[in-house]
Amino acid sequence: MTVLQSDFAAIFRRIHGELRDTLADLSPDGAQEFHGTNAKGDRRQGFDVAADATVRRILESELECGIILSEESEEHRFGIAEPVYRFVLDPVDGSDNWSRRLPLSSVAIAVLPAESPVALDQVIAALIGDLEGENAAVCVRGSGAFHGTTRIRAASTRRLKDAFVSCELNHFAPTSQLGELFAIARAVRSFGCASRAIALVADGSLDAHIDVRSRLTPESFLAAAAILQEAGGCVLDARGNTLPAFTDLRQRTTIVAAATDELAREIIETLNSTGT
Repeated sequence: MTVLQSDFAAIFRRIHGELRDTLADLSPDGAQEFHGTNAKGDRRQGFDVAADATVRRILESELECGIILSEESEEHRFGIAEPVYRFVLDPVDGSDNWSRRLPLSSVAIAVLPAESPVALDQVIAALIGDLEGENAAVCVRGSGAFHGTTRIRAASTRRLKDAFVSCELNHFAPTSQLGELFAIARAVRSFGCASRAIALVADGSLDAHIDVRSRLTPESFLAAAAILQEAGGCVLDARGNTLPAFTDLRQRTTIVAAATDELAREIIETLNSTGT
């Protein structure tokens, strides 16, 4: 069954609402229990497993067939027909934030043609759903990015000195170039949730999100990056290249997600400078 791209918005709304209910109903002890490791070798907690199961259940009830590529489990095909869509899923991005009841965590889903590479330019629809509230950013490729029925757009910031920038620092010692960037930027934040940080660039709350650790995997950024592009923003790696295609969720990259091309280029130039 082929779903009209516009119909993904309704599926996304159901996933977002039911997933928040699932997480709210978990007991504190059960939520924190460990359940082996995920596809990347990271420990899975009870809430990761419950969230993954909820999203899978909804996708399988809404669609006759498909492929689910999730951070929390191996690739899963459902239905007997030939799959039309692949869903790249992070059921709880920012899981450390969620487990400690810190702000900023999300469900991230990117929809791609089933047989396409896992690549940003192949994403046809995407969801970043706030797990602490009702806010959700969605896009359908070529039709813009939205919060509900309100279209969102990235800011017009072109200079680093005017920019509010977020940067992921977990398991990473900042380089001198990154320190120079921090000194130039108007403000710097670190949120611990790539998908939400990039979605904040898409709606104009932030001007850029940077991750130069070479640790970022596609389920954490693919949906948000598509939403940012639909909102008019720019997504490159830290060398200024377009993001590659990925064969699985263990492949890692860097990212510069910015409101404008000019801001992205200044960030990349600063990151790659040799004068410090």
